[in-house]
Amino acid sequence: MLMTEDHKRVEQYALDASKAHTELVRQLVDEPLEYPLEAYRILSGLTRSAHELPQLLELLEGGIEWLRAGDRLAADFRGASLEEKLHDFRAGLAEASEAAQAVERGLDKAYRAIGHVSYREVAEPQQ
Repeated sequence: MLMTEDHKRVEQYALDASKAHTELVRQLVDEPLEYPLEAYRILSGLTRSAHELPQLLELLEGGIEWLRAGDRLAADFRGASLEEKLHDFRAGLAEASEAAQAVERGLDKAYRAIGHVSYREVAEPQQ
């Protein structure tokens, strides 16, 4: 089965998200925050991303189960059975989902806290 353009675009979203996070880190290293509002907005976006991860992981698991139900999966030559690999896959997704939920809670807590921090204007020196 050939990969369609639609599937290439779906995979590209994951790559784009990864690149966006890498670029965000680079920008914060090169140009530190000037105002707390910037952190508030960044945390908002990161919290939304973390919120979406568990559903995304469920959809990935469903996609693999759909392939399995259609008898479209096989284990490779490295010795483990398909069922063992699928068990590990599901366990890994469950761990990732729990971790994403913990990350979301932490980001949400930080987001709510920084929303109450404002920038203090520095008085100009008197001449």
